[in-house]
Amino acid sequence: MTSRDVLVVECPNTRCSGCRYFSAPVCAKLESLHGTSNHQARAILLETEKKLVHLGGHNVVLPLEPPWHAEGWESIYIGENESGLQNVVDAYVVGPYLAVFYLQEKHQIMYRSYPLVRTSLELALLDELSNKTGYLTSSHSDFRVSISERVSAVSSQVSSSIAELLPEISESTKGRISDVVAHRMTVLGLFFSLLLDDEVEEVFLDRPGAVLYFDHQRFGRCHSNFILTDKMVSRLVTLMRAESNLHLDRANPSLKTDMRIAGTILRFSACVPPLSPDGLHLEIRRARSSPFTILDLIHIGTLTVSAAATLLVAIAGRFNITITGGPGSGKTTLLNALDMVTPITWRKIYIEDAVESRLIEGHHQVRIKVDPVDERSRQSDKSIEIVKSLHRSPDYLILGEIQTAEHSQALFQAVAAGLRTIQTCHSDSAASLMSRWTIGHQVDSSSIALMDVIVTLDRPVPGQSRRHVREIVEVRRDIDHRGVVFVGLNKVFDLRNPGAEVGRWAKDGAFRLRAQIASCKDYVQVFEKATEGLEFALEEAAIDSVTSLVEELWCGEHDMI
Repeated sequence: MTSRDVLVVECPNTRCSGCRYFSAPVCAKLESLHGTSNHQARAILLETEKKLVHLGGHNVVLPLEPPWHAEGWESIYIGENESGLQNVVDAYVVGPYLAVFYLQEKHQIMYRSYPLVRTSLELALLDELSNKTGYLTSSHSDFRVSISERVSAVSSQVSSSIAELLPEISESTKGRISDVVAHRMTVLGLFFSLLLDDEVEEVFLDRPGAVLYFDHQRFGRCHSNFILTDKMVSRLVTLMRAESNLHLDRANPSLKTDMRIAGTILRFSACVPPLSPDGLHLEIRRARSSPFTILDLIHIGTLTVSAAATLLVAIAGRFNITITGGPGSGKTTLLNALDMVTPITWRKIYIEDAVESRLIEGHHQVRIKVDPVDERSRQSDKSIEIVKSLHRSPDYLILGEIQTAEHSQALFQAVAAGLRTIQTCHSDSAASLMSRWTIGHQVDSSSIALMDVIVTLDRPVPGQSRRHVREIVEVRRDIDHRGVVFVGLNKVFDLRNPGAEVGRWAKDGAFRLRAQIASCKDYVQVFEKATEGLEFALEEAAIDSVTSLVEELWCGEHDMI
């Protein structure tokens, strides 16, 4: 049983007959789950010989009786040619697929997906329609449409064909089969189930012929049986070129772009020869359909309440905030969570080369997409768009990732001109980021003095999903005859030494300097109010109250009370 109370039961060929756990009409194994307080508790019954998987508690109340005696179960037939169902640790439905996770040697997790069909007849129909995909999709081959439009059109056409062949088939079955056929029509069809799964974080391909593997929110790094051939890789490169309208060839051998497929936001990062001598290598980062809120990040351990309160005070003060950390440490996730609690009256301008921001209902948002830094014939440049934002009147400028020296110089030029910004930048600490800015990007220390807060995220174990904010650092500054002077950094939150965060605010640090500007004598009260408001929001599961809290930390012309 996992931390989410998933009970896996292997049923004998005779089902309940002769099973020592069955006492009519109740299964003792299933009954054990009813004692848990976890509302996500689920049961999985496996019939290995019959190639059937039964899911109980999937969006319904947990049944006490097995699927052959009770309703409330989802039954899936995986096919006679599939391997057994030994060592299953979890299984759940993802769109029109069943995702199954197996425990292998050395504690590795193996993943397989199966179309969501209930009988061998449904599976036969699915395979027959998949073999006729070329005929069914011929009407869509004469004009260029996006992959999402193509999948939708094919699914609709297949559904119509099924209705003509088998008018008695249910709408849900028809929809599942139609979607899988449409997915198989694309080069992504082999691993489409991964792209639909909200618990999948990132998918990796090292080279053609290697297996795909991925990072899962609960199971960490998982392996699959998906292998992309050279022909499939060629089609995938063509897809990325067509969807992005950018180059990916020998002259421009790397590409970063975003795609929206089946309602899912995906960020593709790819390299081809000669930069990648073994052939295409690919990373696909998947955005959750429902992004993590700041309350979610507290629940999963990324933020402590005091760290979150510190960041709310910073957001309320429209601090210049840089979120740093290694690849996959959760920088964009935290940025989006902070973005969601900004007051709806603020006008926010986003400048991104891969669109990872989220549109928030009722908010004033303008999103500008620029070409990635590795595109040789760029038509739009991030550095130029940052400078141009001076005339776009943002209350907050959200810049996504700062990658180059030109980006950093444009960032600090905008900050010096009075813009308030949030951005991400790769580094492993505030101190390392300072070195990167001053030495690598040639940014003067007096410009860095205008940055307010640097947040560092950490992913302690590669391949595992656990992430946390390790430190929050404020910038200390002074003013003399030369102008603004960088004094140093002050750590206001340290995960390894928590407690008394507000007591660490330096007199010349960003937090107390902002309090002085706002004539706020009791700055401790601001932090305490943020902490109390977060604790109330956590208790009531009320994310809207966090936005209201941020608004209450302001008065007049955006000054902290």
